[in-house]
Parts: sequence; C-alpha cells; structure tokens
Amino acid sequence: MKAHAPRLPVIDAFKAVASQLIVLHHLAAYGPISDAVQQAAPELISWLYDYARMAVQVFFVIGGYLAAQVMFSKIRDTHAFATLIFNRYLRLAIPFVVAVTFSIACAIVARQWIVDDFVPDAPTFPQLLAHLLMLQSVLDFDALLAGAWFIAIDFQLFILMLVIVWLGGKTAYAKNVVLMLTTLMVAASLFWFNRDVSLDDWAPYFFGAYG
Repeated sequence: MKAHAPRLPVIDAFKAVASQLIVLHHLAAYGPISDAVQQAAPELISWLYDYARMAVQVFFVIGGYLAAQVMFSKIRDTHAFATLIFNRYLRLAIPFVVAVTFSIACAIVARQWIVDDFVPDAPTFPQLLAHLLMLQSVLDFDALLAGAWFIAIDFQLFILMLVIVWLGGKTAYAKNVVLMLTTLMVAASLFWFNRDVSLDDWAPYFFGAYG
C-alpha cells in the first residue's frame, strides 16, 4: 500500500487561513449578502473586497513548492511527465466538475425564485466543454464558478513548471539549470507579464508567486 506524504502543519495552517479569507472575499463581492452587510459594515466589506483576495497568492506559493518537490524527484524521468500531468488534471478536475455541477443546480433553483444579474444563465455546451478543459478564461467564456479561473491557472502553472524541469533535465547539471530557468521565469513574470493585465488568463502572469 502506498504511503501518504507526511502532513506539514505550517502549510496546512496557511491554507486554512487563506481559504477563509477567500471565502470572505467572495461573500463581500457577490450576491445579496454583500449588499446587506455593506450597509452595516461598509469599511469591512471594502477591505475584504480589496485585500482578502490577495490570499490566493498563498495557494500559488504552496502549489509551486509542492509541485517542485514532486518534479525534482523525477527530473531525469521524462517518461513520467505525461503521467504527472494526467494525475494533476484528475486531482483538479474531479472536485472542479462536482463544484460546477452543484453551482449549475443551484442556479437552476435560483432562477425560479430570483431575477437578478448575479444569477447566471443556463450554460451552453461549448461553455461546459471549455470548463472541462480548463480553458474557459482563455476562450472568453463566462465562468460557471467564482474560483474557476484559479483551477485553470493552477493547471497551467503546473504544466509550465514541468516544461522548465523537462528542459533543465536534459542537461548535465539538471537541478542547477532548472533553478536558473525558474529564476528567469519568475523575474519575467514579476517585471513583465504581471505588469500587463491582459495576460492574466495565462500562467506566466502568476509565475512570480508559483516559482
């Protein structure tokens, strides 16, 4: 039986706090709850809307750290890369599809009782397919879930990091080359890609945190 990797309490704590901040950001940004609380605590809602979303960077940093651990252990085994991509897709896609399905079901019920812009229309087949492929933002479809963009970007970042490891792994000084390429990509992200908001549907925009 395959042994599970040991838990890292510090990482779990960061993820727990960050996830709650992101939930609060969504409550402050979407739906009638934010409108109601805005009247009672406008400064709190404004802070949650502007700053709580920054907690998503915690998940990019942790995701990059954990991905690097897996990839560096297989740096010479390029045949394992396709398996890594497939396993990563399944790990993201299964809960994502469940969440999207639940969101669609909730929207069906909501449309019977509420007429408001925040209630989405019924999805089209191309829209569903784009979500299944995690390309909804790239193909300019409306998201069926508030966090759909993050799932797609996380998958892109994993593939981008894997490409960097693959390129470095072909050299004699694999780990040093991978570190150099990663550093260059981080610099390019921070000083170029991340300064162009039109690129925020693509992994390089967020690689500064992931790398």
